[in-house]
Amino acid sequence: MSEFNTILESGFQEASARETFARQIEAKIKEINGAEHLLPARRYGEPVSAEKIRANLTLCTLIETRSPQLAVYFGLDAGVAHRRAAERETRELLKQRMTMITEKTAQQNAQAKANRERAFHAGINPTTGRRQGY
Repeated sequence: MSEFNTILESGFQEASARETFARQIEAKIKEINGAEHLLPARRYGEPVSAEKIRANLTLCTLIETRSPQLAVYFGLDAGVAHRRAAERETRELLKQRMTMITEKTAQQNAQAKANRERAFHAGINPTTGRRQGY
């Protein structure tokens, strides 16, 4: 094979490798719900443009929240997913805490109701604590 054909072949192989890598990145982005139609157009053999990705605010937000690996690759804020996970965990802990407080208050209310009913049936005035009719 001549040197010219070798250069052409190596150039074609490089373009094919870039295209394969770009398609893999596009496939990873398409896995994110709602991101497929936001992908910027590109020509065969060109890599996915990080500048065009960063220019699209909606696509940036989707990538940051759903794929920290892609966010790092494109130079976006990968901490968004971690912060959202921490917020979710905090909300869950607060929800559990409120459930426990609600259950405790319900028990206290039930006990107070039982005490009032017992006192009423025993003839004790709930306001004064004295027996009624004396």
